[in-house]
Amino acid sequence: MSLLPRSDVLLAVENNITEVAVSSDPFRFTSPQQSLAIGIVIGFTALAFVVLCTRVAGRLSSHQFGLDDALVCIAMVLSMLETAASYMFIKTNFIGIRWQDIPPHDPIPGLVWNYAIEILYNPILALVKTSILLLLLRLFGQKPGVKRFIVWINMANLGMMIAVFLATVLQCIPINKTWQPELEGTCLDRRILFTVVSTFNIVTDILILALPLRIFIDLKIPRRTKIALMMIFLLGFLTTITSIIRLVLLIQGLFMLKTTLSADANIGFVTSAIETNLAIITASAPALRPLLRAWFPRLFRVDRDEVIGNTGRRVLGTAATRMTRLKSQTQLQSRTQRESEDTTMTMTFNGIIKNADKIFPYNTRIDNPRPATAPQSQPSLGSPPPEKWI
Repeated sequence: MSLLPRSDVLLAVENNITEVAVSSDPFRFTSPQQSLAIGIVIGFTALAFVVLCTRVAGRLSSHQFGLDDALVCIAMVLSMLETAASYMFIKTNFIGIRWQDIPPHDPIPGLVWNYAIEILYNPILALVKTSILLLLLRLFGQKPGVKRFIVWINMANLGMMIAVFLATVLQCIPINKTWQPELEGTCLDRRILFTVVSTFNIVTDILILALPLRIFIDLKIPRRTKIALMMIFLLGFLTTITSIIRLVLLIQGLFMLKTTLSADANIGFVTSAIETNLAIITASAPALRPLLRAWFPRLFRVDRDEVIGNTGRRVLGTAATRMTRLKSQTQLQSRTQRESEDTTMTMTFNGIIKNADKIFPYNTRIDNPRPATAPQSQPSLGSPPPEKWI
């Protein structure tokens, strides 16, 4: 029994509760590992934002902003929301803090932020993949086989996005059982759900990346240009590699497998933010080709006469188009010269004969009223030689 008065006991209890609450404030705890995790999440998001702004500025300046650009912009907005949720998840779950230093705390806020990240993660990747497929469809959709392949992959991607979104939102019934496991209800096997989703993302990544590489092999372009273009699309493999690393860490965490990571090195969570932002960056790389061509002209410059696609037509202009353009320019030049000559002839009306709305040059050597010292006009390339009638 306490020797203190009752009011003093209550005051001591309140002070103790307040002290525990303050000491459990997750924002007061930090470590080099946690700071590194937060820096990675924010840094990759900022880099993706800068690259996307460069892409949008280039597309708007050339009046080529399309649906694929809009989808990447939506993915970027979702990525920013994911970054904010990731920051809160890192703090409320004491990510990067040694387990010995983690105070007693309420786990519900951390589970809520984790639920928000799960909802945002897959739509970002699906929208980015749809954007890439639309770009490939615009560039290489002339061949029926390529177009059919892109359409089927995109249908599977969008269908999986909707299915995974619904499965993630409704992974537990009632929904709040997701962050309150003690409630009555049912939940999906999260281990199977997230493993299948990650595996599907890796498979679709490989299929999408293999398509442009297969097409570039058949392009008859300079080797240096072919290598440069392939390197741009091969940047997507960085996202695939990150997805594989994330899958390994996910399996280790979900299935409680033995790992070599120490207790204070648990920042593998950041691979989700790295993967989504790398997807946005690599998806914007092909759209930055004009900028790269300005920076590295020897690598990304392609002559019109050198680029021949496997569809039997030139990628940057057909031979027929160039001949038609050349013919039009020649006709325009000839017509301009003829109109100038006709204007002179109409003004003087000497030495010409007008018949049936056609003007024919008169043989100036036979009857030339002008002085012999007057300069003779040279015949144009498109006019008939002198001494002949047409």
